[in-house]
Amino acid sequence: MNLFRNKSNIRIVLYSLLSSVQMSFVGTLILSEVYAGLFSLNFRRIKQLQLNNPDVKRIQKALFIFLLIQMLSDVLNHNSMNNMLRGWAAIAVSLVVFTFMFRMFDDTPRIILAFMCAEIVRLILFGDSNFEQDTSSVMEDYSLFKFKIAPITNYITYLITFYTYNKRKDKLTVAILILYGLISVGLDYRSNGLFFIFGGLIIHFRKVLMNMTLARKIGITIFVAILFQILYMFYVNAVLSGEFGGKHAGDQLSETGNPYNPFSLIGQGRGEFFVAIEAIKDAPWLGHGSWAVDEGNHYRSLMFKDLDKDRSRMLAMSSSGVIPSHSVLLGAWLYGGVIAFLCIFYIFWLTMKRAFSLIVNERAMETPYYPIIVLFTIQLLWIFPFSPLPHIRSLLPLMIGFILTIYHSIQNEEDDEEEDLLPDNG
Repeated sequence: MNLFRNKSNIRIVLYSLLSSVQMSFVGTLILSEVYAGLFSLNFRRIKQLQLNNPDVKRIQKALFIFLLIQMLSDVLNHNSMNNMLRGWAAIAVSLVVFTFMFRMFDDTPRIILAFMCAEIVRLILFGDSNFEQDTSSVMEDYSLFKFKIAPITNYITYLITFYTYNKRKDKLTVAILILYGLISVGLDYRSNGLFFIFGGLIIHFRKVLMNMTLARKIGITIFVAILFQILYMFYVNAVLSGEFGGKHAGDQLSETGNPYNPFSLIGQGRGEFFVAIEAIKDAPWLGHGSWAVDEGNHYRSLMFKDLDKDRSRMLAMSSSGVIPSHSVLLGAWLYGGVIAFLCIFYIFWLTMKRAFSLIVNERAMETPYYPIIVLFTIQLLWIFPFSPLPHIRSLLPLMIGFILTIYHSIQNEEDDEEEDLLPDNG
């Protein structure tokens, strides 16, 4: 077993390190994706994997249908050959990486620790190779914490809380998560901070959540919403007065129509989300095709409609030439139409169903992986609606593969006890 685990650790570490090597082939191809494809081409092993974890086949089918629908959309939209191939390659690579991650975690879920250690080393030595094209200009204006430091410290926090929770130091685990969350908010990475703060609160109240009635859940939800709004108002005052946060947060809030309304802040910070909705209205059934070009900067101009015409035109012209979306769910609909959206939404729904059942599962609470499950779940709730579609080939396979593997391991452990899920009582 130890030899088998060591081989799996080596494979996942190699995958991580190869993520920093890129090749120019139908867009950008990362060497780790090539490695994942070569390692996953074992149909007998895939068949066994599907038997062990039926969700593997469900995810694979959804992505395969997405690929077929995207091909149809591109042909009917008379898309350019380059954009066609880029779009198809992204979905195909996603299918390969999902399969690879499922196979890795099926060998042993504990390799998530080796992967995180490898990611820390890779990010320190080489940085993140998955930045969007316009990220460098943003980094010049705003804090480097979000782009350079947080990817490293996030993994460090995962590892620390894994071991503290494993040793049943629950209060310390919660304190670390909330403290790190507050530090992230203070260093101008608001969404990241909220992930860890809410993660800490869920872990603290996990026993309450497990036995909570529907009426009590509704009451707690209302209480949390009111408390969040009060704390958010204090946060806005502190940022606008320059006592807390950073330049990015201050600029966003000052440009928001009503800074005390968190939904207005989301609209200002994720304007691409609402622009994508407008584009979807114009082509709801088959979408606009892969990497749909924004002819005449029509949709990009909508993002800057509240600015003066000269500045709006300048910002629209300086941004990327594709229709903006910045959403996995809406990006699929924008590119491939309603069926493509349903495929990605099915993956989202399936994952959330499994994740929420784990969060309130007493057996899952006993495993040292529980903090990672909680944090991955919260992040997925943000990534699917508010992160770019290319996440289907990077973060999503890791998080979804891990959650679904733990879920099925717990479901099947009565017949086959999985030693990796047991806490370390030493």
